[in-house]
Amino acid sequence: MVSIIEKAKAEFLKMVGDFGSDPWHLLSHVPEAEKWAKLMLKKYPEANKEVVFLAVWLHDFGHYPVPAEVDHAIRGEERARKFLEQESYPKEKMDKVLHCVRSHRCKDVMPETLEARIMAFCDSASHMTDTIYFDMVRTGEDGRFPRAYAKMKRDFRDLAMFPEMQKELSEIYEAWQTLLKAYEKINL
Repeated sequence: MVSIIEKAKAEFLKMVGDFGSDPWHLLSHVPEAEKWAKLMLKKYPEANKEVVFLAVWLHDFGHYPVPAEVDHAIRGEERARKFLEQESYPKEKMDKVLHCVRSHRCKDVMPETLEARIMAFCDSASHMTDTIYFDMVRTGEDGRFPRAYAKMKRDFRDLAMFPEMQKELSEIYEAWQTLLKAYEKINL
């Protein structure tokens, strides 16, 4: 029997495959977020593991096709709801997963549960240990460096939900700042 988490993973992979490319680099980002989720669930065993892992695979479900006018967290919540309803997922747990998906950006909806805080943390931490900032500055677009620095700053801010982990990642944050500044000087 295929677990609901494996079904969510398959739906995520289908979304990227159907789009035909991966400009947001989700095929590396989401597995990286899953690694962080495994670590955080060891540190916080009281969190609902199924909710967190479903949120990991569904949190960026709204990225493709690329919407210019709709926040991917809003669209992701809608798509995740549809998927979970089709799977007859229990409403109480569905609401927890959907809150994780909707609040993972810490933008207009803040994470209120341990599981949502873990998801938001894992999203930001995975950016620190993947290549997103470098990918952002390699585009050649105007404003690419300010956008990358701002994203990095927001990600580091969101790590503060778990201050001990933010402190642990501060060296990586500083290294990214140094790397991007050096790359910016080259002016490619």
